[in-house]
Amino acid sequence: MNRKETDLLIKLLIVGYSLNFLFGMLGSFFEPQSYGQMTSWMLGDSMAIFASVLASRYIGFRGQNIAAAGYTSFGIAYGVSFASSAINAVNEEKMATIILPLVPAVFLISFCKIFPGWLRFGGLLICIPFFLMYKHVIQGTYKHEDLSNLFAYVGIQVLGLLWSYFMYKDNVKQKSNEKNN
Repeated sequence: MNRKETDLLIKLLIVGYSLNFLFGMLGSFFEPQSYGQMTSWMLGDSMAIFASVLASRYIGFRGQNIAAAGYTSFGIAYGVSFASSAINAVNEEKMATIILPLVPAVFLISFCKIFPGWLRFGGLLICIPFFLMYKHVIQGTYKHEDLSNLFAYVGIQVLGLLWSYFMYKDNVKQKSNEKNN
C-alpha cells in the first residue's frame, strides 16, 4: 500500500467507526423499533461493516494477520446485526446471535500488538453483555430497554472508536519512521 492510500484508508476507517457510533446514538432518540430508529441503526451497522473491512486491510498490511482475520469476522458480526433489522422491527432471535461471530472476532483482534494490553483485554469483555442479551432472548425474558443491550452496543461502538484512535496513532508513527529512513 502506498502512503497516500494508507492515509486515506485510516481516515475512512475513522469516519466509518465514528458514524457507527453517531448513528447508534441518534437511533436511541427515536421511538423503539420505529422507522427512524431502525434506519439509523442499519446505517450505523453498515458503517461498522465498512470500517471493519478497512481495519482488516490496515492491520493485515501491518503484519497482524490473525487480528486482520478478526476484523473480517467483526464485520460479519455487524452483518448479523444489520440482518436482524427491518424497517420498523428487530428480530430479537436473529439479533442475539451476533454473539456467535463476535466472540471469535474479538478473540482474534486481541492478538493485535498495535493496541495496548488494556484494550486487547477490554475488547474481550464486551462479549459479556451480548451473552446476557442472548440468554434473555433464549429464556424469553428479553426487553428492548434492558441495560445489557445498551452496554453491548455502546460497548462495541466505543471499541471501534478506540481501535480507530490506535490505528491512527500507529499510522502516524509509521509515517514518521518512513521520513526518518
